[in-house]
Amino acid sequence: MILHKVASSPFSHRALDHCLQRIHATDGLLLTQDAVYGLMDKELSTKLQQLEAVFVLKEDAEARGIEIEPSTIQLINYEQFVELCLKYEKVISW
Repeated sequence: MILHKVASSPFSHRALDHCLQRIHATDGLLLTQDAVYGLMDKELSTKLQQLEAVFVLKEDAEARGIEIEPSTIQLINYEQFVELCLKYEKVISW
């Protein structure tokens, strides 16, 4: 079980695309910083909602004016971010 943490915007970097090509069903995905802009893209947002465990750092989404509608994507705070890092065996930053 790996937690994949993506921080760069999918509109200027390919990190999220590369991550999505390699993620497994037991892995989790955490969007932070500019990676939360990926939720604004309808096609990318649809891909994310098909994953089992997708998390978005609430503070980063709010700072960028991005609202998350109830779905399979979970908003988390910094305390929950730390808990996720402890829950998964490894954390990979993209």
